[in-house]
Amino acid sequence: MTRFLESHRRLPAGLRSILLVAAAFLIPAVSGAVQDIEGTLHTPFPGTPLSPAAQAAVDAARTGDPASIRALLPLFDTEDNERLVRFVVTLKDKAAPPLIGAVGDPSPRIAEVAAGLLGEIRAKQAVPALTEFLKSGRQRRYVAAWALGEIKNPESIPVLVSMLADPNESVVKASTRALINIGRKSTPAIVDALPSSSGRPRKAMLRALEDIEDNRAEDAILAVLDTEKEPVIQAAAARALSKCGTVKSYAPLERWLLEGNVGVRVECAWSLGILIAKPAEGALRKTLEHPDPNVREWSARALENITGDRVMYRDAKGKMVLPYNLYR
Repeated sequence: MTRFLESHRRLPAGLRSILLVAAAFLIPAVSGAVQDIEGTLHTPFPGTPLSPAAQAAVDAARTGDPASIRALLPLFDTEDNERLVRFVVTLKDKAAPPLIGAVGDPSPRIAEVAAGLLGEIRAKQAVPALTEFLKSGRQRRYVAAWALGEIKNPESIPVLVSMLADPNESVVKASTRALINIGRKSTPAIVDALPSSSGRPRKAMLRALEDIEDNRAEDAILAVLDTEKEPVIQAAAARALSKCGTVKSYAPLERWLLEGNVGVRVECAWSLGILIAKPAEGALRKTLEHPDPNVREWSARALENITGDRVMYRDAKGKMVLPYNLYR
């Protein structure tokens, strides 16, 4: 399976809708145009050769001829797609010019496949075309964000941050994942944008910072934790501190463990456990008696990680039980 598909299979639950688009890239229904190519469709198994049509197209493209490379793109609607991706990757920079041209194709499918392949070959020269595609409002432009994340050019960071406010949810998810993939070089731009953000864009920024794991974001995230009125976003800030926080985060997390709503308390307990915040042990023992069983469970789990001892809590049925330890 290509990295394009696998990278989306590894997404957390909140991001899994992007799999629908990955499926459109690698496992779509066969188009009428491809059905007309005799011998294209076959059932592959390990070691199976390419279909005759695909093999002929590969042989023609092997020289790097731009027209022949572009002619491969409709064949990605067949069961040969995985092996075709691997072949295009072997062409490296020779494949870039025709693929860049195909990003502007009026067919959303052709543009999607071309953009995905440019990400696969890490074509830095494709950044302007991919950026234009991402900002265009065209169908399937999410894949441009994915490709920019694979190329990892820091010049792409501002547009990816701006796309976190896009109305298209798939674009937001792919841009979040791209910023995470680029890593700590993304942190300053996200931190700069965080104070003026709100709603879904703010939550996406916090999600990105959590996975980037950069302590430079701690102060900006703490500001969100202390001022955010929307509990879901405040909870996202609390969770992000599990990866971006230091001892400076202990007291604010302890405060909201005791004062926040249920979701915020759960995430504060999670982060305090991850950070092994020993000063918060007393507060966690208080929330071990909270009316909500989720707060009790996560408080017990955090205490186990902090103390090294097993800690029982009262479950929803009133039975004293041990939590599953998710930290180890």
